[in-house]
Amino acid sequence: MSLRFRSAVLTVSVCLALAACAPMTETSKLPDTAVQIANKPLATATTRRAPIQAAWWQKFNDPLMTALIQEAWQANPNLAAAQASVKSARAQGVIAGASLLPSLSSSGSARTANGSGTSLAAGMDASWELDFFGANRLANVAAQSELKAAEASYEDVKASLAAEVASAYVNLRLAQAHLGVAQQNSRSRKETVNLTGLRQQAGLSSGLEVEQSKLSLGQTQAQIPALEGNVSRAKYALAALTGKAPEVLNQRLKAAKPIPTATGRLSPEIPANALRQRPDIRAAEYSVAAASARIAEAKANLNPSFNLSGSLSLAGKNLGDLLDINSLTRSLLASISAPLLDGGRLKQQVVVRDAAYEQAVASYQKTVLSALQDVANNFATLAALQKQQPILAQNLQLARSAEHLARLSYSAGTADFQNVLDTQRSVLSVQESLLSAQADYSLALISLYKAVGGAW
Repeated sequence: MSLRFRSAVLTVSVCLALAACAPMTETSKLPDTAVQIANKPLATATTRRAPIQAAWWQKFNDPLMTALIQEAWQANPNLAAAQASVKSARAQGVIAGASLLPSLSSSGSARTANGSGTSLAAGMDASWELDFFGANRLANVAAQSELKAAEASYEDVKASLAAEVASAYVNLRLAQAHLGVAQQNSRSRKETVNLTGLRQQAGLSSGLEVEQSKLSLGQTQAQIPALEGNVSRAKYALAALTGKAPEVLNQRLKAAKPIPTATGRLSPEIPANALRQRPDIRAAEYSVAAASARIAEAKANLNPSFNLSGSLSLAGKNLGDLLDINSLTRSLLASISAPLLDGGRLKQQVVVRDAAYEQAVASYQKTVLSALQDVANNFATLAALQKQQPILAQNLQLARSAEHLARLSYSAGTADFQNVLDTQRSVLSVQESLLSAQADYSLALISLYKAVGGAW
């Protein structure tokens, strides 16, 4: 064994001995305050831990809504961008993991010189950074956390897109329902115009009543173009979300259908583990973990680095020489490098990473608090609408009954025509209010499912 080779082996042995004594820098843990916020039971939560149904839209039992959500996942550019971010983060994870492994390269050459003939050479070079202080390991930990954060962000975009499509679909059905009510009331007002005309011909009413009935009809008909525009805009919104041309969706959405409502009773007790199911909270938590690992990585980079490299080479004038073991040349080199003067760059890198960590923690806490607010707001909205809908439904029955009686009384000459107009307006107003309340309930339920991270 050559003296140079022995020296290199000795240096490697010293490096390994130092590694046994060197403390491994561990990543910081998520702050207790942030964990307490994330694990804080909701005001309406139960202590049981129950599975969360991520595909909450299936609760609405509307195949077309489900199909539109799935189509949006295939074509929406926001989701495509999030998917590309996952791809990039996965590649960065592979790169970070590769720094923990030795690298190996090969080389070969042939040279011809005047008077000396041809010389051949072949060799292999290997190098390995001995990660004694864990900088590369921590970089890999950070990269893996960043990958998980990107994957969770992708799921968050996916969940948000599902909620957007479902909400747009509900708004379309509401617009179609409002249009249907206006068209129905237009037909009713035409009957009223005919009724007042017959009574005028019979000398039982004045021309004023005829003109009033025509005005009421005209006012109702004037609303229809705007309502048709609302339907068109709702279709355009769905087309944009699903990446389809409006005319492609028009045939599927042309027929009016009821406003979708979720089947089954909504439990007021949210599982205690609900918020941890939200992808944006998981993404924020992984971002904190990644930022924590980056701090530890920056601190580890303040320590010396150890590198081991070696090579094997063969040289000769022909291929036979390259196969001769006696022509083998080997070398092994161990090196140590430590930062001395860098203008404070490495120390300031720790400061930068500390600041990034503080930002990640603040973002995490903000995300959790926002989630709590979303859940509370939507539960309050749902509770109010649950009380409102039965009252509106009863009011609609009363309004229709009053309109029917007003018509009968007017036909019999025992009531003023103004009573007919007033009751017709009441029916229209209550119908629209009930439809809006039904849609608002579905929209609030969609928002609640998104806020919780799914159905339960």
